[in-house]
Amino acid sequence: MKNVGIIGVGKIGRTIAAFLNKKPEIFKVHLADINPWDKDESIIKIDASDINECKRFIGGKDIIITSTTHDVNINIAKSCAELGVAYFDLTEDTEVSEYIKNLDTKTFMMPQCGLAPGAVNIIAANLISQFEEPHKVKMRVGALPKYPTNAMSYYLTWSTDGLLNEYVNYCDVISHYDHIKAHPLDGMESIYIDGNRYEAFNTSGGSASMCETYKGKVRTLSYKTIRYPGHCDKMKFLLEDLNLKHNKQRFIELFDQEVPYTTADVVVMLVSVIGKKDGKLQEVTYSNKIYGDADYSAIQRATASGVCSVALAYAEGKLTGTGYIKQENIPYQDFITNLYGEIYNGKRT
Repeated sequence: MKNVGIIGVGKIGRTIAAFLNKKPEIFKVHLADINPWDKDESIIKIDASDINECKRFIGGKDIIITSTTHDVNINIAKSCAELGVAYFDLTEDTEVSEYIKNLDTKTFMMPQCGLAPGAVNIIAANLISQFEEPHKVKMRVGALPKYPTNAMSYYLTWSTDGLLNEYVNYCDVISHYDHIKAHPLDGMESIYIDGNRYEAFNTSGGSASMCETYKGKVRTLSYKTIRYPGHCDKMKFLLEDLNLKHNKQRFIELFDQEVPYTTADVVVMLVSVIGKKDGKLQEVTYSNKIYGDADYSAIQRATASGVCSVALAYAEGKLTGTGYIKQENIPYQDFITNLYGEIYNGKRT
């Protein structure tokens, strides 16, 4: 049995805990948060910005999954590396991943799990592996409200802090075989999935380490966020014209105050690879729509399933290694064929 510590017990953290508890023969779950909800005595109160508190909680665990805000993940990762505890996070923050990449440790360290980054990178790498000469790689993912009525065509489905990071930080792409940085909210395109029209544009974090891995091997590679048409223009007005990208706290306060959360959401995914396969120029695609159920929203199900699938593969000894472990190095079959990963069994054409 593996003792798993989950740091950050918000909507996603609680879902991860509930999912892991479906495997009591493998996982024993321990919870920690800076502000335990409902005065639940099973949740240990820790301030993860204090590295000593991190170490006190992490000591004696086999696995740590952090689903808290990205700013404390470096403390948590450092503690795991020093104590030899396997580390998993959900962050799209590139600074955290760069820190982990440069750690001198023999501990298993896997950042960027979840949906995007996470599952989308595993799926894309699997499609790329089918080609003798992969040319163009497109990864498109969005967590969307099913019934938006506001001008942005958007309600909150997860962390405002995480959303803002995606919208203001530079984006990793491959262009003409070279790894470069692109501006967020640029690269607008229209896409159609099952006859429905969406827009997609550059956002940060979703490509994870793939640009490093496939630099010089594919002509183009990009990750873009899917939204309903018109959303990107509204975000450019707020972040650029009103300059809120330089006043992040005001943006977060405004969104948290005025933009409602919804559990009536859908996760939309489209991954496409074009290249030479069997001597011909071909395209292979993956598409999926993940919906919420009576207990969890779509983004909760998708994100928790992604990290739980790789944590289970690690606990069962299917994933091994030391130091920084990339998402694209995870065998697709190990990811997709367990209790958690099967949610990603989408359409492949």
